[in-house]
Amino acid sequence: MPSLNPEDYVGKKDFAEPLNFKGRQLFFEDASIQKLAETLGTRVYILSLSQVEKNAKRLTAAFKNYPRFKPCYALAANSLPQVAQTLVDLNFGIEVVNIYELKYALSELKKIPYIICNGASKHAIQNKQENLIQTVINLQKETDVTINFNSTDEIEYTKKLCEKENTELKAGLSLNLASHFQDSELSPGSARFGIPTEQLPAAIKLLKNSKLKLAALQSHIGTQITELNKLIKNANLLSTYAIRIGKELGTPIENINLGGGIAVKYYKTPQNQKKLNPDYTIEEYAQKIIQEIAQVYQENGAEPPTITTETGRWLTANTMILILKVTETRKTPQNKLEWIITDGSALTDTNDAVWIGQYFEIINATKANQKPTEWYNIAGITCDTNDAFAWPKNNTGPRKLPKTEPEDILTILDVGAYQLALRNSFNLLPKAPIYTAEGEPVKEPSQPNN
Repeated sequence: MPSLNPEDYVGKKDFAEPLNFKGRQLFFEDASIQKLAETLGTRVYILSLSQVEKNAKRLTAAFKNYPRFKPCYALAANSLPQVAQTLVDLNFGIEVVNIYELKYALSELKKIPYIICNGASKHAIQNKQENLIQTVINLQKETDVTINFNSTDEIEYTKKLCEKENTELKAGLSLNLASHFQDSELSPGSARFGIPTEQLPAAIKLLKNSKLKLAALQSHIGTQITELNKLIKNANLLSTYAIRIGKELGTPIENINLGGGIAVKYYKTPQNQKKLNPDYTIEEYAQKIIQEIAQVYQENGAEPPTITTETGRWLTANTMILILKVTETRKTPQNKLEWIITDGSALTDTNDAVWIGQYFEIINATKANQKPTEWYNIAGITCDTNDAFAWPKNNTGPRKLPKTEPEDILTILDVGAYQLALRNSFNLLPKAPIYTAEGEPVKEPSQPNN
């Protein structure tokens, strides 16, 4: 099993950009990870807001030649107010998937340029309060907000509501394009998101001569899409359907919303870089998407649309690390590899490592300048067999590190997307605190009122 020294990927774009070496010490931005562990303790997350800003500017720069680009941030990826506000200040919109995310965004963030509302069952009444659709109708007079319908039931419900209140609503359709892809190309779970294309005639019939003004067409084909050709195909299909639906309704659809899915290079080793990492950069993604959409519209003699992305993971994954301490090492006759036990927990701190076998690179920061020589499994502190950051059971491990001993400091990379949202208190472990690289505590999201 091949491996790299951290020096081979630390500081490199798309791999471990916020990290760097100064002498023999590993730094996150301008802070020594060893020093952070000494001053803040271990089992802590460290956030780089400057990396959030770098990622955002890189995404917008990739689309600089397309004047009608509107980036949107998927709040689900990382709902820390500082992260979302940093993106809003750079003119990113906010994408939400339920009434709670919407209320949170409105209460915690200032001057959001626009909001996109996705998700299922937006017409459902929750806790006897108004639902997401009613909230958007009331909000649209003061906020640039678009709601993307996930089903014909939502369209029918909203149509009746707008007729009853004698008000118009700017809306979009979320399409389920699964039938256009091979079964193995998309996650089976994606089948429940969006209106199946075979139901489009019914959806269009409901929209005709109604107070619903169709302004956008959206499709989200999944997360961590590593093959560019799938994202290009999604753009082609959306463009083709947008032109067709616009003709049927007699009004062009102004916005093509590509959803999310831009993948992160989690894997640093040569063995996995090609197979499991994205086969494109953000610049290549933007170039190919622009070309594909422009070609479809040119062939149909139509005016090119606004392009929207709902990026989350790519913007935030590499902006956070998790610092842990090795508490003990253990090797038994049943284990071929030695186990490292840490004071953290994959079950509570990097949940995706357990449930979907997500790979997160791990560096021994205490010995970061030493050559990796030993293979290890790496586990958490809870009383659960599956509490493992790295082991041969799945794509998470094992890992090759320098000879590792108790009190060594481990750094887990790329935990900025979804891991905070998935935290829990298994075995009554408190949630790990979050700090900036300057050592300042980071404000956590407040729970929205029910």
